[in-house]
Order: sequence, then C-alpha cells, then structure tokens
Amino acid sequence: MSKIIVLDTETTGLSCYEDEILQLAIIDDKGVCLFNEFFKPQYAKEWYEASKVNNIYPKHVADKPHINEYLPKIQEIIDQAEIIIAYNAEFDLSFLAQAGIKFHLQNQEIVDVMLEFAPIYGEWSDYFGDYKWQKLTTCTEYFEYIYPPHDALADVRATLFAYKEIEALKEKKKG
Repeated sequence: MSKIIVLDTETTGLSCYEDEILQLAIIDDKGVCLFNEFFKPQYAKEWYEASKVNNIYPKHVADKPHINEYLPKIQEIIDQAEIIIAYNAEFDLSFLAQAGIKFHLQNQEIVDVMLEFAPIYGEWSDYFGDYKWQKLTTCTEYFEYIYPPHDALADVRATLFAYKEIEALKEKKKG
C-alpha cells in the first residue's frame, strides 16, 4: 500500500453528524486508484441540494452497499498511509471518522491543499483575518487543470495535481 494517499468524498450534505458519504475515492501519489466506491446511505432517502452539486441521486446508489461493508478495506488503506492529502481535509476526515474510520494523527501528516492554496491565490478576508478558502475548481483553474468536478475520483486527481503544483512552487521559492 501507499505511504501517501489522496482522498475525497461526495456526501448527502455538509454536516458529518446529519449527512452521509455517497462516494469515496482514494489514490496514491502516482495517481493509481486504490479505492473508488459509491454507497447507499443508511438513513438519508433523498439529498436534493447535494444532488444538484454532485449529480449523485438516490437511484444511482439504491443497489449499492452501505459504507459499513467497506470499512475494513478503507481502514487498511488509511492505516498504511503516512501522509493523507485532501482538499478541505477537515470536511472529508470528519465524515470518515463519523462513519467509523480511525486516523492516527500522531503518526500521520494531514496535508490540506485548500489551506496551502489560499495564500497563493491571495484573496484576503478582513472578516476572518486570513486568506479566503477557495473552491477546488478555483484552485485547478489557477493551475490550468481542467476536469469534471464533483466526482470523488476526478476530485482526488485534481487535488493531487494541485498538490504537486504547490510543492513545485515551494521548491522554486527555496531555490
């Protein structure tokens, strides 16, 4: 398994306490797909607002298993990772934790590409006294990477691309 993974979720909404994961994709740092599955929610019957964004409707996941059936496989991938990369990592990790995934934060580095991109983009928020967080699509447009957003597998590939671009910028600054 890979020491570096990139992950993304598509969900029924924005609250890890009320909403559920519909799709999870995990790739390694070379872009190889380690996991990409859709799930039938255990509780939610419809998620109209989220469907308008992620195009995952109840009929698309009606015959899919619940995420619980995949927890051992997901946990195995997470356990072997030393670095976990995500865009808005707190969002994805909170949903996975709510589903039962355990993270080893003392031994794992979490890289949030959204937080790393914010100062590069440079849009300041007086309200927060910090750089404004940007959508993944804004980040990928900045780095001229075109892709179909709001599919977890496409999003992890876009996140990996952005991560590598940001790392290259850091190296250039050092040099």
